[in-house]
Amino acid sequence: MPPLQHIKRVWTSFLNHGGYDAHALSGLKLVSATKGSCLCELDVASHHLNHLGGCHGGLLSTIVDLGGSLAIATDDMHYTGVSTDLNVSFVSGAKLGDKLSINSRCDKIGGSLAYTTVEITVGDKIVALGRHTKFVRLAHKANKEMKLRQA
Repeated sequence: MPPLQHIKRVWTSFLNHGGYDAHALSGLKLVSATKGSCLCELDVASHHLNHLGGCHGGLLSTIVDLGGSLAIATDDMHYTGVSTDLNVSFVSGAKLGDKLSINSRCDKIGGSLAYTTVEITVGDKIVALGRHTKFVRLAHKANKEMKLRQA
């Protein structure tokens, strides 16, 4: 299955489970994907703002978390593991109506850990840079079992 089609399935699964991702990122658009990377967009809405009217740092951190997961999913993984580390550098701000471009890359998937990098921009302006590490050993096992059930 092509990476974009696959991550659309993964994202739909995330949304169908409800919870925080579905609430905060329901407007996320998946634009493109290749093995190891994906591009998404999100229009900043009023519920994404902090009390000063800027894009909330918690939202940007959530985007780094999700972006890393989707970049891992482009490698034909439905289950993408659990976070072990997340780092976000807030470089500049975003405001209501801005279109966030989210470029996510999986730098390495090993037997136990996956390393990802996420860049969030508005036009040519970098808003945030993130790194996300995930424990994937159990995800590899779950993905393998899922593929056996589907065969």
